[in-house]
Amino acid sequence: MRKTQSVFAIGTMLLLLIGTLPSLTAYSINIGIQNNNPLNSGILDQLLSDTVGKSETDWYYKPSSYAELVGWYQNLESLYPGYLEVFKANELYGTGTATGGYDLYYVRITNESLGLHKPEALFLGGPHGDETVGTVGLYWFTDWMMRMAYTNEPSPEYAKDWLRWLIDNREIYIEVSHNPYGFDHGPRRYDANSWDLNREADYDGPGSPTGGIWESVNGKTLRAFIDNHVVRTGCDFHGGVRMLLYSWSSNHDNIYGTSPITGKAYSHAPPDFYYFDVSSLRLGDYMGDYGGDLNKDNIGTIPDTVGYEAPGGICPWAYGADVVKNPLEDPYVEDETFGNYPGSGILWISPEMSTVKNPDESTFGNDTIDRYGAEVRRFVLHQMDLAQPSVRWLSGTIENNSMVLTNTEIDFQWQVNGSLVVDHTYIQWGTDPNPMENWEYRSVDYDEHAGDYLGGTGWDNAENGQTNGITYDEKIMMEQGGEYYFVAKAQVDQVYKEVLQPDVYGDNQYLRLVKERVNESYYEMLNGTDGVEEIIGQAWWYSPVIHVTVNSPPRNPEKPSGPNSGKIGVTYLFSTSAIDPNDDQLYYMWDWEDGNVSEWVGPSDSGAIVSASHQWNEKGKYSIRVKTKDIYGEESDWSDSFTIRMSRNKPFSMPFFDLLEQYFPRLFSFFSYWS
Repeated sequence: MRKTQSVFAIGTMLLLLIGTLPSLTAYSINIGIQNNNPLNSGILDQLLSDTVGKSETDWYYKPSSYAELVGWYQNLESLYPGYLEVFKANELYGTGTATGGYDLYYVRITNESLGLHKPEALFLGGPHGDETVGTVGLYWFTDWMMRMAYTNEPSPEYAKDWLRWLIDNREIYIEVSHNPYGFDHGPRRYDANSWDLNREADYDGPGSPTGGIWESVNGKTLRAFIDNHVVRTGCDFHGGVRMLLYSWSSNHDNIYGTSPITGKAYSHAPPDFYYFDVSSLRLGDYMGDYGGDLNKDNIGTIPDTVGYEAPGGICPWAYGADVVKNPLEDPYVEDETFGNYPGSGILWISPEMSTVKNPDESTFGNDTIDRYGAEVRRFVLHQMDLAQPSVRWLSGTIENNSMVLTNTEIDFQWQVNGSLVVDHTYIQWGTDPNPMENWEYRSVDYDEHAGDYLGGTGWDNAENGQTNGITYDEKIMMEQGGEYYFVAKAQVDQVYKEVLQPDVYGDNQYLRLVKERVNESYYEMLNGTDGVEEIIGQAWWYSPVIHVTVNSPPRNPEKPSGPNSGKIGVTYLFSTSAIDPNDDQLYYMWDWEDGNVSEWVGPSDSGAIVSASHQWNEKGKYSIRVKTKDIYGEESDWSDSFTIRMSRNKPFSMPFFDLLEQYFPRLFSFFSYWS
């Protein structure tokens, strides 16, 4: 990458002196401490041993050309094999070469060792070549994500395990630039044909100026990609104003929706208006204010926010062009000519990042100076997470496969994310390894946000890259030994079952990510680029299962066995055995009831016969008992008592008493006792 020019270096120093400070902690730093899909240890060890990429003092540069930008991504691909792939999407789908001789490069970020078929998110570099913040910022997001997740560079804002969890559990796709010709030439808004690439989509299109619906190779490739993937969240980056835009664009102008958060009403409102509105308001707060405050006046439907209709835009097509599922949209889609669009149903946002379309390099910042680079990064992280609900254990939670003693209080901490509101969440557990379906106990239900539009997640109070999200904490006393299995579960976003104006749109949501979480009978199958992709609706979302062994104390030893009578001063041998439910080795203690109690003796295997000897010095009746403890110190109760009578030595050594002792031991004991 090119070196910083001297003028830029001086400018950067002045900007630093002005005092743009880095943000403090963002998105619960404890999130994601447990990594349930371990990385390829060889690759990870290699990366951690040799930090690669930029240090936090380096600036986020702008590439001089599309080719250079692609080269930067390809360099990352070589540094992070197995996690990042750069490919020519136009070759993959056989759509040809874009006008101007361009291949259309896409990037995939995921842990490939864990397979594909994960929730997908798609982010497009600007369809308008002169609107560069998103195009440039997406590269620096990728560079930052790889370094923070897989090198030993410090990551003060986000837990590395959470970033790795996202890469393990998401497929993140980036189109390097939707308009490489416009990026290279000028830069300029239009492609080499002087077409607007954000007006040719088959939803109330084409707009102007274009060559028609899907005339560009860029558009054909995008259409093929989306129709072969089940993308949950997506965006096409823009610039020139500061806004977050969502559907609709040039239709349904007489349908109004009122924000449940701000109370503002918007025309051209889609059926999933509430989800678009609330998620975008939270996103705007989280992105920050470097490019300008994002609020109810610049977040909303396209015509009511940007001020004009935009027929043929990517955003409404990606959201609602599947006329098989959404027959109300049939008048706006030329499916008779171009076919249906099974890949739509995406929570698609068009962020207008900057009031200047092509801002200076100085406005991008770096890892710790929060400018446009940080705002693109926050946008992508928020939308990646929102693609699917998740329930994740946090640090402070007992580790999987732990062992505790009885009467121990164990701690569980978790967050619920990938959602806007948590309706219910709690822990359930029992002795069945599948506590999702078979459980015996349940903690308190945290349902204080049930029916709300927002609240209860790790993203609560998001603002300027920081959050003060809710962490759930449950302490459970384990009184009985055994093998236990715990899971945290959550139900989320149930208020979004509500469709805006069902008398017009019907009762079914258009967004696949909403249907997945509010409709248990929802099922979607798409035979796409990577094989069969499925989405299966579910009402509850579960954490990984935690297995805890609660050590059971040993069972009481068997009643000791041995002679039931004897003579003082003579040593006698006694035996017993005990079973430990955990098959631990055992120690034994003997109480001889003459004031002597043995030390702990052992260890011996569970179930083994153990012996101990003792002699008494006074005549009388003695109750012998024994108890045991395991290697963790948990003790049994005392055994049942075994009684032995002690007499003095026989008073005469005559043969008569020998015979008496041999053939009439009870009578001999009587004489001996009273002698």
